Amino acid sequence: MKQRHPTIHKILKFCQSMIALLWIYQGLIPKLIFQSPTEQAIWQQLPIAHFYIGWLVMLSGISEVIFGVLFLFIKHPCLHWLSIVSLTGLFIFILFIDPNQLYQAFNPVVMNIALASLSLIAIWCLNADADAKPLKSALRECNRKD
Repeated sequence: MKQRHPTIHKILKFCQSMIALLWIYQGLIPKLIFQSPTEQAIWQQLPIAHFYIGWLVMLSGISEVIFGVLFLFIKHPCLHWLSIVSLTGLFIFILFIDPNQLYQAFNPVVMNIALASLSLIAIWCLNADADAKPLKSALRECNRKD
């Protein structure tokens, strides 16, 4: 993305970096490295054989790490909308599977609202940059005619 407005570019870069960091952390630490008992307990609420639980936790961790890495390389509103929809879906999933998680310390409500908010800010930055492109082109055309 060409720098149209340095402040918007910095905000977008910060949002993208933090979203990437949080998705990667959430997949790597509690799911891949430590296989948190809480993560396993969530999967055990579903009618899935106990043998597969560890694999599903790892698969969800790998998916989250890959999704986080995408934010390091792709700057597109669709990726952010996908994040917001995913976070909403995960929140609803937790709401029905293990509602006790919603009032615990470090609960998914805080994480999901923070990530969704960063994605919304990134979308605004991307839209502001897209809106600036036609204006810059029109100004160049006016300058050429003079």
